[in-house]
Amino acid sequence: MNNGLEAVAEVVRRETGMVIKEPQLPALEAAIGRLAPGTGPQRFLTELSSAAGGALLHRLVDEVTVQETYFLREQRELEAIDWGSLLREARERGLSVVRVWVTACSTGEEAYSIAMLASEALGPQATPVTILATDVSGAALKRAEGGGDYSERSVRNLPPHLRERYMVRDKGTYSVKDGLRSLVRFRHHNLTGDAFPPLGEVPFDLIACRNVLIYFDLPTVERVLGSLESALRPGGTLILGAADRLTGVASGLGRAAAAPSTDRRRPTTMRKRALRRPLGLAPKPGEEADVRAAPGIGESPSGRRQGPRRRVEDRIEDALLAADAGNPARAIEIVEALLAEDPVLADAHFVRGLVELGGGDAQAATQSLRRALYLDPSFGLAAFELGRAHDAGGDTRAARRAYEQALRTLDPADERHRAILDQVDLGDVAAACSARLQDRGEETR
Repeated sequence: MNNGLEAVAEVVRRETGMVIKEPQLPALEAAIGRLAPGTGPQRFLTELSSAAGGALLHRLVDEVTVQETYFLREQRELEAIDWGSLLREARERGLSVVRVWVTACSTGEEAYSIAMLASEALGPQATPVTILATDVSGAALKRAEGGGDYSERSVRNLPPHLRERYMVRDKGTYSVKDGLRSLVRFRHHNLTGDAFPPLGEVPFDLIACRNVLIYFDLPTVERVLGSLESALRPGGTLILGAADRLTGVASGLGRAAAAPSTDRRRPTTMRKRALRRPLGLAPKPGEEADVRAAPGIGESPSGRRQGPRRRVEDRIEDALLAADAGNPARAIEIVEALLAEDPVLADAHFVRGLVELGGGDAQAATQSLRRALYLDPSFGLAAFELGRAHDAGGDTRAARRAYEQALRTLDPADERHRAILDQVDLGDVAAACSARLQDRGEETR
């Protein structure tokens, strides 16, 4: 039986990119039972290959795709969107609206949430935003297009004033008002098999692809990331989900963090001073950089070999130390090993960008640092380094945007990038952002 289920799971993977793992096979078997009662996996495979198999496969996709979502999910990431800058840049290119693509939109809550935030930022009357929302599930799209029948649970994160302004309540459920619904259009799109951008579309200013990559295998993740980037206009914004970066796409992050290192090193004052140089901040008078040889992969500072399951943050720290000690090849080796395990690890993209920037490759650094920000739009230190990369590449306008984003999002209480943030003084970073903006005659926020 399991062989038949695994074969059906492979059909789903080929069609959607979703990896159905062994613990999920009973749920797949239950889905088959709902679609074709009394039919076993082998018979179901035969029916999938028949003339009517296409429609049956679409129904199977509707059954197995995750459609649990709600309004303003992971609100902090959505509130990091700078709608004013997006509109200003669109108008500078001769366009009247900001173009947004919400991928894997499920039943529409995320697309409508983004429409709400855009309306709040840019004005509810004739909001200059157009949103394309896509999904692989026809059933989910049909419900999303209707814009109604959302439960109390689905709207639980919406503040009362947003519910009143954009939703209509009727007999215990909610529907989206016509003005908001007019900003969003829905269509079918398969992230693993269809064109980027979708056929008939031009590159977007903003793409949201949140909490989808966790269902793909590593090669598919890397391919989809590249495709999403290709669907952005130059300087556009890509937002990925917290689950994508925190869960670990193929449990790579989980494996690395499962067993604590026997060498739990907390950052020292000397390290904090040393790492000001790759971060573009000059040492204070009397401070000298610590240029000890950084440990290699699996080594402690004493040179003793550690097990392969060292903590991710320790390996990130090793990469930073290697870069600071003048060994960029070792730093890249460490971060590439991390990215091979988890291609959506923002800290690894950040460190790679630092190394590339330190080596004079502003173009490569820009791409790496942008990826770090795709994964976490509120990663203020990555925004600061992206500003430096844009400065080095001569794009002062993009640098200004990055420094402004850094000032909005720098947060000393941020625990998500502790291995990096413990190495720097964020007050110094904020002062550097302000100084660089003032040099251009811009007002800081």
